[in-house]
Amino acid sequence: MSVNKRSSTIVVIEDIGSITKLLSIILRKAGYEVETFETGEAACEWLKENEPALVLCDIMLPGMHGEEVLSFIRTLPHGSELNVLAVTALANPGDRERLLKHGFTDHIPKPINPGTFISQIQQYIPA
Repeated sequence: MSVNKRSSTIVVIEDIGSITKLLSIILRKAGYEVETFETGEAACEWLKENEPALVLCDIMLPGMHGEEVLSFIRTLPHGSELNVLAVTALANPGDRERLLKHGFTDHIPKPINPGTFISQIQQYIPA
């Protein structure tokens, strides 16, 4: 099975439609292609065949939890090097450290700041 590299594609895994829409608008205005998924299961199916530039993953998802999505991504041949950012409302003391320890590349708390969001993620997108 060959994996389709799509270096300008950012995957958004988010179950709240208004947040998905906001992230998609910001990312597309910055020139990125966006693939959105409401569930971790759907995203994982797509990720088996495709290698995006970056994954933005909510943690509290229906069905497959965000940490389970990350664990699956890390089992893929291209998954060990893929930057996966937790974009989540989990912002209590210790949440960021726990997510980083689990293997997320970084943590961006919700609500996001539209003015700084692109600069926050660009450091994790391969040139």
